Amino acid sequence: MRATIKLGDTGDDVKRIQRVFARDKVLGPDDVDGVFGPRTEQAVKDFQQSNGLTVDGIVGPITWSHVHPYREASPTLQAGSTGPVVAKLQGVLKTGFGYSGAIDGIFGPVTEAVVRQYQTNSGLPVTGIMDERTWLAPAGAAGATLESLSGLIL
Repeated sequence: MRATIKLGDTGDDVKRIQRVFARDKVLGPDDVDGVFGPRTEQAVKDFQQSNGLTVDGIVGPITWSHVHPYREASPTLQAGSTGPVVAKLQGVLKTGFGYSGAIDGIFGPVTEAVVRQYQTNSGLPVTGIMDERTWLAPAGAAGATLESLSGLIL
């Protein structure tokens, strides 16, 4: 059972609702910080209004029940990471983001360099790490993100 959260609260449940709104482009990637501030409160109120709920800015059981199926944050990937999620990322990076390496599921120097360039182009801190902000940054037309293009969201 998720906690009831409201203005001033902090923690994982706050990040969960912020992620939902970031994926819906109501909040930006920088807003997913685990602090229930005025922007999160307004997003909640707008969501409640559009779903015919009591508009109080509080995310309780009824509001949670109207949130679409939820997925936790996409995995953090960095140099040395391996697996199918890395391969999915590489496949997307190859389709217009300058990746010319193999789609081998190994987060190596070429993958890292393209992630760094993507972060630069997106105005993000340049770390070479696929963190939550990088997954959620706008990546193209129709509000796509690297997360959605990689098929990592429901």
